Amino acid sequence: MLTWINEKAKWVIVIFAAGIAIGLLAMDRVPDQGRSYPIGIVNDTKISYTDFDSRVKMIVQNQYQNQHLDDEQYSQLRAQVFSSFVRQALFAEQYEKAELSASVAELKNEFKRNSDAVRARLVQEAQAHLYAIQQQATSQEDLIQRSQAYLSSLPKFLTDTTFNKADYDAWIETPAAYRWNSMLMLEDEMKNNTIPARQLQTLVGASVHPTSLEAKWSVERRMTDYELQVAVAPSSAFVVDSNSVDSVMVAGYFNAHIDSFFVKNDAAQFQYVSLPVEATAADDASIREYAMTLYYQLTDSSSATTFEDMARVSSEDPGSAEKGGILSEDFVGRGTYVKPFEDAAFALDSGKISEPVRSQFGYHIIKSYGNVKNAKGEVEKVKVGHILLTVTASSNTIDSLEKILTNIKKDVDAGSDLLTEAQARGLEVKTSEWVSRDGNIAAFGYLKGLASFAWPNENLPKEESEISGVLRNNKWVVIAKKVGAFKAGERSLALYYNDIKETLLKQKAGKAAEVYLNSVAAQVKAWNPADTAAKIEKIELETKNASVDGFVPGFGYGNAQIARVVGKAKAGEWTAPVVAENGAVMVKVVSKKTPSVEEVEDAIKQDVENSYRFGVMTAFNDYVTTLEASTPVKSNLDLFYRD
Repeated sequence: MLTWINEKAKWVIVIFAAGIAIGLLAMDRVPDQGRSYPIGIVNDTKISYTDFDSRVKMIVQNQYQNQHLDDEQYSQLRAQVFSSFVRQALFAEQYEKAELSASVAELKNEFKRNSDAVRARLVQEAQAHLYAIQQQATSQEDLIQRSQAYLSSLPKFLTDTTFNKADYDAWIETPAAYRWNSMLMLEDEMKNNTIPARQLQTLVGASVHPTSLEAKWSVERRMTDYELQVAVAPSSAFVVDSNSVDSVMVAGYFNAHIDSFFVKNDAAQFQYVSLPVEATAADDASIREYAMTLYYQLTDSSSATTFEDMARVSSEDPGSAEKGGILSEDFVGRGTYVKPFEDAAFALDSGKISEPVRSQFGYHIIKSYGNVKNAKGEVEKVKVGHILLTVTASSNTIDSLEKILTNIKKDVDAGSDLLTEAQARGLEVKTSEWVSRDGNIAAFGYLKGLASFAWPNENLPKEESEISGVLRNNKWVVIAKKVGAFKAGERSLALYYNDIKETLLKQKAGKAAEVYLNSVAAQVKAWNPADTAAKIEKIELETKNASVDGFVPGFGYGNAQIARVVGKAKAGEWTAPVVAENGAVMVKVVSKKTPSVEEVEDAIKQDVENSYRFGVMTAFNDYVTTLEASTPVKSNLDLFYRD
């Protein structure tokens, strides 16, 4: 039976994979009654499931070439597609409000500006038409006659070996151009999206007016170079006791800067119990047994299966499987492969196949394609192929892990508590960091179903249990309990507590660095850069040429504090210590080089042009971001998908 399965493996795998795909889709979707709802609502505009699903499938087909995507990739893709529909709906509303529309002249100009894209679509449509003629032809003569007739009807610029732009532009002006389906689709896309979007960007960008005065300030700031001597007492050298910042200090800082600590996205915190998904000894033995089955078949003289065919079907090394298992086109020496694999490969005679060899990657069945020996008859190089079978947790192993967590959930639902039930099984309850709606628990990465559990759709029946179902990825099985939540827009001390404490500790370290730098200021002022052996304990000494927009030790890159410190400094004198981004700093301006008037004037012209382009782009991006943030959007993705 196993021999038959392996010899028919390609068909078995195709059928099995199709079954898995259907099963996964069924698992991923909630019951069909959810499909009476739109996939989302933007203001009053509904996003249909059909349109959404079609776009997802189109992207998978065109962008991913129908390759397999894992759960996390699908979740991210659906989120991106949903965002694109939201933006599309928002833009449509703005086009209507601003009465933006594409004129005939704009459409024709757009076609003329994008001749390559238009021609590509026309060629695709023409090829499809020729294929249809081929399918419908009743004879070879009929095929030739109809094909020639169709080709003669095509515009000249499509059939000429050299593209004639003048012919193309003239064709765009004729009614014949708009009898093509691809042209009608492009026209619709340009009329409803491309051109109105450009008009909207121009409208928003009309408020951008960079001035030569602003450009002059920026240019002189950027083009003025300073020769500096810098002494830094890094904050990292001054350890501050964590207990020196208490909850009262953190709360005081929070209240003083409360508008800096609003919740940007919905967030939740979880208690969880987890188990790693790891292969057991039984799983290892099972994979080895299967590897031996393949080995016996490959070495069975009555079997028609070749090593190369078996590798293409069975090997789990994607890089070599498509090559029939061959690892290298050339002979390779020792040190190329891991030790267990290398020992077996160098011991094989040409054409021979090894029994399964265990390495950290799994079990390898190795075939030798020859070797090179030295004068002593020792093998120096080999050319080999392999079939790799990775050792992973079996479904039985995963089921047993999930059963442990399911039983904990049942006992908690019956009235016990999570900590008691976890400890009774020798497991630990941990608390996660705050996790946003589109984020992950850092310890696990993506867990399918976590977001649906934490933020259930209001149209779904309310879940009675406070414990999630078993959440899993390929490394972990987890159950979780939501122990805290914040909505976007709220102010939260709890969410930012650790960040505020770190800020206060950093400030204390900076102050300690400043006090220390003051105590050794005389040594700093006596420092001679020519003396390469000169050192001051805990102080980093460096010479640096930079503008105030560049990198200066202690301050970092483009820090506004650099300009203030350097601007007040007297040439040839050290400044007093100041607390900066990365510690306490003293600076001496040795020299200053300013640009010439001509250099400034040339740079101002370029800056004004760049500032306008960048300003328009920034203004439009800010406009879109604000528009999205201020619009009520209802997502029903979890009515159709588990996440």
